[in-house]
Parts: sequence; C-alpha cells; structure tokens
Amino acid sequence: MMDTLDLSFLPAAIYEPLQHIDINRLYELRLRENAPVTLNYGFKRLYLCGERPTLSESEAIVCDGDMIEETIFRAAEFSIYAANESLKHGFVTTAGGVRIGVSGECVSENGSVITIKNFTSLCIRIPHDIEGAASEVLRRVFSDGVRNTLIVSAAGYGKTTILKDLSRIFSKTHNVLVIDERGELGENLHNADVVKYSDKSYAFTYGIRSLAPQIVVTDELSGAADWDCVRRAVNSGVKIIATAHGDSLASVKNKPEFMEGLFERYVILHSSGQAGRIQNIYGENDYELR
Repeated sequence: MMDTLDLSFLPAAIYEPLQHIDINRLYELRLRENAPVTLNYGFKRLYLCGERPTLSESEAIVCDGDMIEETIFRAAEFSIYAANESLKHGFVTTAGGVRIGVSGECVSENGSVITIKNFTSLCIRIPHDIEGAASEVLRRVFSDGVRNTLIVSAAGYGKTTILKDLSRIFSKTHNVLVIDERGELGENLHNADVVKYSDKSYAFTYGIRSLAPQIVVTDELSGAADWDCVRRAVNSGVKIIATAHGDSLASVKNKPEFMEGLFERYVILHSSGQAGRIQNIYGENDYELR
C-alpha cells in the first residue's frame, strides 16, 4: 500500500510494482543505468520485480537511461532550471519531501559546479513520518526539559524520522525553527517555522534574528561551517536538536569539525535491524546514561 506517500514521479514500470509491497518496509530505491533496480527493503538489499521484492537478479526490472531522465524531470515538475539550485549540490527533492540523490556529469564554471547533466544513477530516499518514533528519546533525554542534542546513526536508520517527530512534539509548546536544507523535514509541521532549501549558514543567521526561535531543529551537520552555526546559536541561548552521520560517539568526535561543549546529549542509534532503535545515550562528559 502506498498510503499518502507520492511516488508518482517514478516511471510506470517501477511505480506499479511498488503498489504491491509494504511501503513501511521500504527505505531506499536505487536506479542505475542499464542495471537492476535495487531496494533497501526491511534493511535487506533486494531487487524489484513485477510483483514483489526478490533476491533473484535475473527476475529484476532493469533501469535504462530514459527511466532515469523521466524520474528527474517529473520529480523536478518538468523544470530542471527551477530545481538547479539543489541539483548542483547533487540532489532534487520532490514536492512531497522525497529526496533523490543524483550522479552524472558535473558541469563547472570558474571552478564551481553549476549543474549536473547526463544522469547515470539515482538514490531515492523514502521518508517515514511516524508519530511516536521519538517517544523513547523524549522519555530518556527530554523528560526534564529541552537539551542540546545530537542524534547519530548511519544513513537510513531513523535519524530524520525521529527528528521530524521531535519537531512536531516541541512545536506544540515552543517556538521551533526547522532548517530543512534538503526539503525532508518540513512536511506537515503546521506549528513550526520552516526554512527550506537554504544552506545552514544563511538559515541560522536570518532565522534566529527574524523568527526568534527557542529551539532550532536541523538535519545532517557536516563540515566546520555547520558546526560553527550551532556554536553561534548555542551562545545565543537557542537550543539545538540536530543529526549527524556516524556509528558511535567516537566516530563523531573524531571528525575534524567537531566542537566540544555544544551538545548536552548524544543519542546513538543502532545501525542494523529496525530503524530508530537507541543503542546508547551519552551526557556531556561522555558518560553513558542508562
């Protein structure tokens, strides 16, 4: 069942077989030119065939270049020009909040990438909007108030789903600014202020100055500029709830851009099995909270 998730931007040869699977178990589709369509389905790598996911590559639907082009053009609502600001950063996000990572030929001008063309593969991340996904984090981290919190896991294991649920919960009682750089967080957040498709440096600066949030929620901290945005916000008295890629506390702290003393809690998710399961929670001095 597809429920309310809109994947109609996909070619019919791919979209129609998806009608027969449990969308709640689908986390990712990968389309590669002249290769079988692969799925992350129930955290297993499977192939898409006419009726069901399969382990058999010989039964799989094979994607061609026309399917990839059609997917991008439909996802961009038939205007590559309008989508180019995100496309030059390697992704397109549909109106329904589905993020599509893109590979192809980068076109540069004066040393900067200005677009991508001749697409060869797509990574389609399937968003999950689950009320209650953050219930354990809420109980174990926020029972006595909002804390600066970093949620850490490998890609596809529930960081964004938990972040969306926390945004929904806190926006009922606080002024929440959601910085939605890739268009994945802000759907159905009616009580929050949402800034989409902006880099964090601009969104943090103008959002905090103009919207006066009590909490800023943002996804995927990466690079020194992102961490500096968090530092400036924390020094201004704003609480931050964010995510980062990693599989342990050490994997985050070993990054060159990491700044000590910004986050009060670190939530580490399991990188196997069911999405959103907590593996460890650490306090400011790296002590594990039980």
